[in-house]
Amino acid sequence: MTIVALGRLTVARYNQAMTHARLVFEPEARQALRRGFNLLADMMTVALGPRGRRVAIARDNPRRPPELLDDGATIARRFLGLPNRWETMGAFLARHIAWRMEEAVGDGATTAVVIARAVLDEVDRLVAAGHNPMPIRRGVERGLAAVLAELANLTQPLATPDQVRALATAIVGDETLGHYIEEIFDTVGPNGAVDVRTNYGRNHDRQYIHGALWNQGWVSSYFATDAGAAILKEPYLLFTNHPLQRAEQLAPIMGRVREGGQGRGLVVIAHGIEKDALNILVTNKTRGALPTLAIKTPGLGHEKDEILQDLATLCGGGLFLAEENRPLEEATLAGLGQADEVQAIRSGFTLIGGKGRPAAIRQRYQELSGQIPDATGRERDRLVERAGKLLGGVALLMVGAATETEQEFLKARAKEAVQVVRLGLQEGIAPGGGVAYVKCLAALDRLNLPDDEAPACAVLRSALTAPMRAILHNSGYEPAPVMAQVLQRGDGAGFDVMRGCMVNVTQAQIVDPVKVLQTALQIGISGALMAITTQVLVHKPRHNRDEAVDFRP
Repeated sequence: MTIVALGRLTVARYNQAMTHARLVFEPEARQALRRGFNLLADMMTVALGPRGRRVAIARDNPRRPPELLDDGATIARRFLGLPNRWETMGAFLARHIAWRMEEAVGDGATTAVVIARAVLDEVDRLVAAGHNPMPIRRGVERGLAAVLAELANLTQPLATPDQVRALATAIVGDETLGHYIEEIFDTVGPNGAVDVRTNYGRNHDRQYIHGALWNQGWVSSYFATDAGAAILKEPYLLFTNHPLQRAEQLAPIMGRVREGGQGRGLVVIAHGIEKDALNILVTNKTRGALPTLAIKTPGLGHEKDEILQDLATLCGGGLFLAEENRPLEEATLAGLGQADEVQAIRSGFTLIGGKGRPAAIRQRYQELSGQIPDATGRERDRLVERAGKLLGGVALLMVGAATETEQEFLKARAKEAVQVVRLGLQEGIAPGGGVAYVKCLAALDRLNLPDDEAPACAVLRSALTAPMRAILHNSGYEPAPVMAQVLQRGDGAGFDVMRGCMVNVTQAQIVDPVKVLQTALQIGISGALMAITTQVLVHKPRHNRDEAVDFRP
């Protein structure tokens, strides 16, 4: 389905187009778009805030319990459509905003949709009063720049353990998990590798692994040495992206390790290891001639070469790349990496005590860390993970619960908490609970816009107060009188919905990462501006289906 923005049509063309089953024009187009947008926004907004409700979504298997969600991005992701195709387009616009937030920073999807809805509602009111939406749009874009600058001025470091613990606990809703997350980041640092896993029991736990843990296991179970694991002490490591298929590729270096390695083994990490190359490694291991282990390079696509470089730096070895025409037959012991121990199972391997030069490891770490601020989505997560593993440690946060449904819920919230705390540690925090947005209202008072753009201030004012209004409403409070108190007191004052009183939100540890606040404002307003000037909806059917059958949900 596609949203197309067109200019004004003549009345004759409008009436003619209205008879077409695949086109809808203004005002029906705008109304249908808003109805669909509001339906999904309503479903997501109920989950906003520490006292937000949950949404139960039925699973494909009717025998399993419903999925309980209080994360806006996941709720939007489970949405599949509405009976009306035009309303579905509006709902998908809200879903797209949520998805962009999830991809960018991993949190704040509901906040972005709430902001977008407030912008759309206020612009609708202004357009109905006779204002032109195009000057309003220009004014909103100018005002947004001023608000973002004001948000940057509110930034404070996330420095104390109490702040980290409070932020994590507010997101995950469990004090034990909040305490563990604070402990983990205190141990591994803001760029440390943290893996959230399922614990087989009711209790939560954490574990620290000294070494780099990767989710890529052995090539063959024949490499196992003890109880389903392969363990090599003080091995040499060969890193290459050559496709290993012939025994002749590995035989020379294996001979050098056997002759000069003083009983040490060989670990081969390559993009592909098969046929005779795999056979020679397995045969030497099973016959006791040489301890060996074969592991496929972790990662996907071009990332594989980057991870090989990480591992080579960590272990102090050379990297044999096919693009550089470095034949493996010329590899020497001095060109191989070294480590204290390599452990591998079917689903992953751990590298402990790499012998790389500390200066080279620090340089590689700085290179990866420098790429993190400009990355988004999965790329950002992978850079953070890779940088953390270069530090030589991995933290495992294991989430337990009494039921499968509760465990899935807590695990998802714990992953989000880890992401948000990491952003706070890296880029700072601001007052939470919607207070940071309210403090940015002062920036609108300083704006000097032309008369035709001046209504944009009312649009942005509505957008900046919308998150706090939604949080108060979800917590059972009447937003208007509480908002009046917050605006009157100022100075970082906000309403603590958990305790039901006015507090200084920063001192009460009610904070949000600045990156999330800025991104939610940008994406929410950007998504709303796309819909402001949309006057035509066009439905594009699939041509490979029978049009006599209605496949709409």
